[in-house]
Order: sequence, then C-alpha cells, then structure tokens
Amino acid sequence: MRSEGTTTAKTATRIRGVEIHPLPADRRLAIGAARTGHRRTPLHYLVTADVTTARRIMAMSPDTFSLTAFIAVSVARAAAEHPTVHAYRDWRGRLVTHHHVDVMVPVQTQTEPGHRIVPHVVTDADLGDVVEVSTQLLSTNDSPAYGIERLCDRLPGLTRVPGLLRAMYTVQDRSVRLRQRTGTVAVTTTGMRNVGETFGIAMPALMPLQVTVGSVCSAPHRTSNIIEQHEILNLTLTFDHYVVEETEAAAFATRLCDTIEHAEALQAHIAKKRPSQPPVPAPAPEPAPEPETTSPIPRPAQ
Repeated sequence: MRSEGTTTAKTATRIRGVEIHPLPADRRLAIGAARTGHRRTPLHYLVTADVTTARRIMAMSPDTFSLTAFIAVSVARAAAEHPTVHAYRDWRGRLVTHHHVDVMVPVQTQTEPGHRIVPHVVTDADLGDVVEVSTQLLSTNDSPAYGIERLCDRLPGLTRVPGLLRAMYTVQDRSVRLRQRTGTVAVTTTGMRNVGETFGIAMPALMPLQVTVGSVCSAPHRTSNIIEQHEILNLTLTFDHYVVEETEAAAFATRLCDTIEHAEALQAHIAKKRPSQPPVPAPAPEPAPEPETTSPIPRPAQ
C-alpha cells in the first residue's frame, strides 16, 4: 500500500502540461502523398523469402552491401519481367508502362533541423549493380531531393497552403514526364529488428508498386534430411488493384521470391568481378601428308 506522502512527492516533481509545435514539412508531404493514393484500391500480398544465401554472400564478400539495395535491385529485376505491376493511368485513363524500372527508396539523412526522410530515386535499378546502389543509398546525405520535395525545400511555405500539395501530387501521379523522374516503384523498410516475424502494411501512396521490407527472422528449414536455421525475410507487396489482377500479382511475387532466394543480383555482381578467362589458342593444324610418288610401269616392247 502506497503512503500518502510518497504520492504527493511524485506529483509535485512533475509539471503537467502540453506543448504545441507546427507539423513538420516532411510529414505534410507524406500526408499529401497518402491523400493522393486514396483513389487506388490496394491489393496486399504477404510473402516470405529465404535470404540465407544472400546474407552469406554479403558476409563473405569484401564489398559493402546494403540489404535494402539488394532488395531494391531484386524488385526491379522482377518488375522488368512483369511491367504491368508498376503501370499507371494517365490523364485520359490510358495504361502507361515503362521499359525501365526506377525505384524510389526513402533514406534517413541528417539536416540542420535534425533527421529527415529524403526519397532517393535509383534510376534503371533493374540493370544496376548492388554495390553501386548501396553506395548511392549510403551517400544520400549529399544528394538533393526530387520533385515536389525539392520545390518545398526552396519554398517551405508551400506545405501550409490548403489543398496545394494534393493538387501537386495529383499532377505528379498522372504525368508521364514527371513519372520518368520520380519512379514507379517504392521500396521502404519498417526498421524492425530482432522482433520476430513482423510485416508492414503500407497505405497506398504515389507509387503503383510498393514493397515494404519487414523483419528478418530465423526459422527451421529442412534440407536433405537435415534441419537448419535459415534467415527468412518478410515482405509486403502492395499493388494497384485497378490495374493489376491477382494472377499478375502472384506471378510477380513468385518471381521476386525466386530472385531473392537465389541471390541473382549478387551472383551477377560476382560474375562481373570475376576475371575473364583468356581464350584458349586453337591447336595448330597438322601438315598434310605428302602424296606418295610411284614410278611408272614400263610397257613391254612390241
């Protein structure tokens, strides 16, 4: 039982009250993007992929790898084979598909006011190298923002104009020209570590295809009558159901899991670094045998 004096002492040391601060500009941008995505009907797929091979290659390689960069390149490779999953509609309702895959990855950077999330666009991610993409994501502190974020950095008062952000994001959502600069695929991370099996459900935003990276957990796996502990990555795939059907989404999810489990992006990097074998010289042709000379048979005299 608590004494009355102890309760009074604890209450006296705490100053009750509230603090009111303006909403940060980056959160206003996120709200504007989310309101633009409300016109989509989301289709969520919760999938798991075995990343044991990929994590082993990363640990044994002298290069610097990022798991987010590896996932971004793998997603881009699978999306290049199924371009409908990141297609979108233009102003006239027509379906627009890209021959390339640009992936937007939100990266936390350090600015003067404090930490801030800056969207970084990896262009041609389906042809990119994992090490190069990892370097881009690690050096995002020096790279500028894109699109509306860059404009709001120059004019921060734009985020306070009612309805302006929603109109700007609507233009960015339907404009083919702006899409070529801002990308069509988003790969985000939840930041959940050592929490077991965790998935993240992202609300529909600007990108037609969103991949949310959850936690990496350990699970038993049976291989050749031997039970081993494998590392399992939890992913959430969010599609625009107005554009993508269930069969197309399932085919993309299957191809993505296969790309991640076989570490195709890392294997391509290793194959590119491997020195090419010198061509084997062709064996010298053997000299043709000389024809045998035979003396003519003399004819008998008549």
